[in-house]
Amino acid sequence: MLHALSLAFGQLGDPRIQKVIGLSVGIALAVFVGLIALAWYLIGAFSGLEGWWGDAAQILGVFATVVIAWFTFPMVAVATAAIFSDRVIDAVMARHYPERPMPHEVSLAAALLDGAKMALIALVANIVILPFLFVPPVYAAIAYTLNGYLLGREYFEMPAFRRLARPAAKEAFRRHRGRFVLAGVVIAILSTIPFLNLIAPVIGIAFMVHIFESVVNLETRRG
Repeated sequence: MLHALSLAFGQLGDPRIQKVIGLSVGIALAVFVGLIALAWYLIGAFSGLEGWWGDAAQILGVFATVVIAWFTFPMVAVATAAIFSDRVIDAVMARHYPERPMPHEVSLAAALLDGAKMALIALVANIVILPFLFVPPVYAAIAYTLNGYLLGREYFEMPAFRRLARPAAKEAFRRHRGRFVLAGVVIAILSTIPFLNLIAPVIGIAFMVHIFESVVNLETRRG
């Protein structure tokens, strides 16, 4: 897994990867700032408290919003990265696995639908665990585990659906769920590290391509 991660970081200088980073960072930042601005407006508009109670409620509300946005940013980013996933996958495959075919084409509409569905699931799931926010270490552990599973599945599907039919891809995820979920946790952690989180979706896609290819190669040798 460390080798796969090092390969993903090692390809950041690829012009094709750099172009995707510029596009995805711009969109993800715009969405992130927009969500925080909207939350600020709603907190101010609907807070009926006055005086220092009102100020305290607004500060607490903004703090909670930032924390929640910070942990849900990975799923916002992955939904954005889905638009450009093919470019990243093609770049990684061309450099490291040129002999391996990608027979299945995933349309942009299907990628966007999958990304939006996963982002919605993540949003609901992160709202459900919101009460744990009052115990930060517990909240962080649950959030990383939860988002690790969601990210592991979503990032896995990006290369898997291009190599395998969907039923076969889902079966492969089931057989190797632990490895892909652990990779998802790694991506979730990268996605909450300042500045690195801006390029984490692109790193995550490249990283998961290597993880997926290692699994496929292992199964091929066993078969």
